[in-house]
Amino acid sequence: MESAKGAAPRTVLLADDDDDFRSTLADLLADEGHQVIDVASGEAALAALDAAARGRASAPELLVLDLMMPKMSGIEVLQRLRKSARWAQLPVLVVTGINDPMLRVRLDLPIAFKPDTDVVLEAVRSQLPII
Repeated sequence: MESAKGAAPRTVLLADDDDDFRSTLADLLADEGHQVIDVASGEAALAALDAAARGRASAPELLVLDLMMPKMSGIEVLQRLRKSARWAQLPVLVVTGINDPMLRVRLDLPIAFKPDTDVVLEAVRSQLPII
């Protein structure tokens, strides 16, 4: 199956505690033909990555990660990813409602600001590897 843009579908891990935003973005990505693994917490994101590393789930080609989540923040998830031999190079798109232009500099990652799902969807498209 090909995505709406004509590229092969991708697996996207979407971690955001905002149920409405996550559901809407997951639906938009699925409509484009992508496989979406959506989770509501940092802990669940790490569990999904662990399952993929063990071959029990598809390995994501992009992590869309909310910064502000309870218990384990997106920053903590990023710190753990960067220490992981398996996931250190996984592309990450940060999504946040915090409109701080310095975040891009501090995180050195692409950032899309919520709640505009069209803006976030376009940022996702630009981050997915092209085959």
